[in-house]
Amino acid sequence: MYETHFGLRERPFRATPDSACYYPATSHEHTLTRLLQAVADDEGVILLTGEPGTGKTLLCHCLLERLGSDVTSAFITNSHVSDRFGLLQAILYDLSLPYERRGEQELRLELTDFLLKNYAAGRRALLVMDEAQHLAAPLLEELRLLANLEARRAKAFQVILAAQPSLAATLARPDLRALAQRLAIRANLAPLGFQEAADYLRHQLRAAGGRPEAILTDEALEVLACGGAGIPRLLNQAAHLALSLTFSAGASIVDAEAALEALAALGLSAELAAQEPGEEFGTARVGGGEVTDEYGAVLPLEEAKGQAAAPAAALQDQDSKCRLMPVPRTA
Repeated sequence: MYETHFGLRERPFRATPDSACYYPATSHEHTLTRLLQAVADDEGVILLTGEPGTGKTLLCHCLLERLGSDVTSAFITNSHVSDRFGLLQAILYDLSLPYERRGEQELRLELTDFLLKNYAAGRRALLVMDEAQHLAAPLLEELRLLANLEARRAKAFQVILAAQPSLAATLARPDLRALAQRLAIRANLAPLGFQEAADYLRHQLRAAGGRPEAILTDEALEVLACGGAGIPRLLNQAAHLALSLTFSAGASIVDAEAALEALAALGLSAELAAQEPGEEFGTARVGGGEVTDEYGAVLPLEEAKGQAAAPAAALQDQDSKCRLMPVPRTA
């Protein structure tokens, strides 16, 4: 819609994971390295956790790409399966194996036979179970048993559970003690820090063929980087909406007002705190047309927009967590 207007060859800030636009943030690269090592070390079950929108699905796609064609993989994105029968069907379907008109045990034997033959051919088999926090305890136990399948003292099947942190409560159940003990690798994907959030936005624009400095003002970049709270999905939503609003208004560049309007429409934060990677964002919030500062005082949206556009020096009170700071540009 706005691609030509901003000199882009394609839409940036996509709603679906795209490994071509992967941004190598510190946490993401560290976590990806841990996952690759866990696969190489023949770990049976590997746990990847992260808050919604931090990029777990994208990271798993990047993992499979780096593992290459020597790995037979299944990627289950819909974990809403009700029983073992449905789980086995989903795995076989993703592996392009027969799954219809068979009973549960026949499905299990079909999968076991395939995995052993796959291993005999010198290939690894890896299952990525996305949104694994939805799996009931019996299904997690089924995955543990499948991951126990060994051939020549090595794993014939490895499982990555990509889940929100709430899975920890399920894994604490006594009947899942065996699975919890086998989770030698528990990788957690952290949100981006402020500087990386800003660079993430620039990266997405460059990947779409654009020049960030010609599309976003410094103030807009700061507002969006803070408003996304380090969550790539929220950064994408806010930046996409800011571009759409600017295009609809006929403006040539996204300014702080458009960025704040986008955050308000999404109910996101309007805090303007400069932080290092890994630091938490502040406390000012936008929602329903209101902004509250770190003390809980409600500010009209117009006043908040005025603050965003104000000189940095006016917002650098030592006692305030909400101040506009310059974002260093990268080449």
